[in-house]
Amino acid sequence: MTIAGVTDTSSYRADGTAKAGDELDKNDFLNLLVTQLQYQDPLNPMDSADFTAQLAQFSSLEQLTNMSDQLKELTLTQNALNNSQAVGYIGRTVLSNGNATQITDGNAVPLQVALDAPAAEVFVSIYDTTGGLRTTFSTDGMAAGRGAIEWPGTDMDNNPLPDGNYRFEVAAIDGAGEEVGASPMSSGRVSGVAFSNGESTLVVNGQPIRLDDIIEVIQEGTAEAS
Repeated sequence: MTIAGVTDTSSYRADGTAKAGDELDKNDFLNLLVTQLQYQDPLNPMDSADFTAQLAQFSSLEQLTNMSDQLKELTLTQNALNNSQAVGYIGRTVLSNGNATQITDGNAVPLQVALDAPAAEVFVSIYDTTGGLRTTFSTDGMAAGRGAIEWPGTDMDNNPLPDGNYRFEVAAIDGAGEEVGASPMSSGRVSGVAFSNGESTLVVNGQPIRLDDIIEVIQEGTAEAS
């Protein structure tokens, strides 16, 4: 049944802000249904099946609205838990995916590397924060898996580099000169946590590290990782 002259009087949300022209909430839907019943033709009333179908639509709309509110609450709760978890990392040493390293008080952080297979030689390149190459060197023989490469924190002329943040790249070959898969990893103490857009990132070696990039969290004084 077509109803003429019926307008939507609920053009504002509960918080007083205007709704978009095509935006209807459950109260609008119910008001329209009641208005339709008030103005129906007594000689041609709404079919009971149509009325039942519209009630079912209203029920579905209400359930979706409630579900949306619950999802928002779950998102807020999850963000709060993630932030709390991130703060718990402060002061702990972590191993993560990434290529950040650091020199502090003249001491360079050992470079962590993951190899897909045993390597006869591993090549390392160190860059500063501007992308400038500061040094390159190689080390003989590394087993497959994760390992550390000591770096004295010096440049190509063996002069000490200044304290600060650096990044490194690695490449490796086997005894036959074939390339071996090699990935850099970042190791260091978490010095802080940054929060942005509901997400939290750890600050390690002066660089942001996502929580899902953490490989190990090392408890000081033990050899175990949690």
